[in-house]
Amino acid sequence: GVVVSAADDRLVFLDYERHETLVRETAHYDDAVFYRYADVLDTIAATFRERGWLDGAIGLERWSQAPGAPIVEALAQRLRDGGGRVVDGDWVVDRVRLVKSPAELEYVRRASAIVDAAFDDLVETLRPGQTELQIGARLDAVMADHGGEAAAIRTMVSAGPDVWCRTHAPPSRRPVEAGDVMYVDACGVFNRYHVDVCRTFAIGRDHPQARAILDVTSGSIDAVRAAVKPGDPLDVAQRVAEDYVFSRFPREQVWWVGGYALGIAMPPNWVGHTYLANDAFEQFTWEPGYLTNYENVLFDRDAGFTASYMDSLLITETGIEAMSARPRTLTVVGG
Repeated sequence: GVVVSAADDRLVFLDYERHETLVRETAHYDDAVFYRYADVLDTIAATFRERGWLDGAIGLERWSQAPGAPIVEALAQRLRDGGGRVVDGDWVVDRVRLVKSPAELEYVRRASAIVDAAFDDLVETLRPGQTELQIGARLDAVMADHGGEAAAIRTMVSAGPDVWCRTHAPPSRRPVEAGDVMYVDACGVFNRYHVDVCRTFAIGRDHPQARAILDVTSGSIDAVRAAVKPGDPLDVAQRVAEDYVFSRFPREQVWWVGGYALGIAMPPNWVGHTYLANDAFEQFTWEPGYLTNYENVLFDRDAGFTASYMDSLLITETGIEAMSARPRTLTVVGG
């Protein structure tokens, strides 16, 4: 972890002793303290005591992926025992991540180009008989060829008669077949900044039912872009999106319409703490520099298909920009 003191500009890094060489060679920090498994709580408590950090409020981020919750609570109790006043420090860093700086937006745009290149390659190279695992691996390899990094969420490829219920499923050994509808969700990553793209494909031949749905839902982004202006509450977009989709399709056919902020990607987490519905941990506005994913995921259980897409939306001084250049309608591949 990192300790940031309100009274000191220095960053103090805390990490496991076997990471010392990695930290010293690659991390950005001003000072570092290394601990062993056996004395981690003692070392951190002593560091706080020796540096006078027990005199003020100590905000701990409990939503961190690591260390686990029991360790965080044990650390909190150790700091309390030393006289510290432990308070809620959740989302302190996430709030900074919510609005991307011009330098960060350069990375976002690089990530967008990386994932679009992988989807362009998929359209040209996919053939019936390839497994979902092979297709996902190819997407990841193409993104790596374009300078992309491993995403904090696995690349998802699902096809066949069960695709309607496999929105978050991992790729399988099943070969895709002519007539399948295929769901693909992948993230381009550059310097840990993600751009999320999901598209629906038909293998070998057109799928009129899925196409008909996507021809309609692809317009919901246009409705959101027309309705939202910088400074609006996030849920303006959510209301417009839901009105657009639910006025055209029954609710039982809609898996989700919505979105969430894209934070910095530290596996297994890549999601910020705000949602377009403004109903999660904190409310927020469409402040220029805010980046969110946007999902329209529909399905037909009886017919066994999905009709889904996801984009990443960036708000600028003039309005919302959709990051991906890929069409949101159905694409036939492997013909």
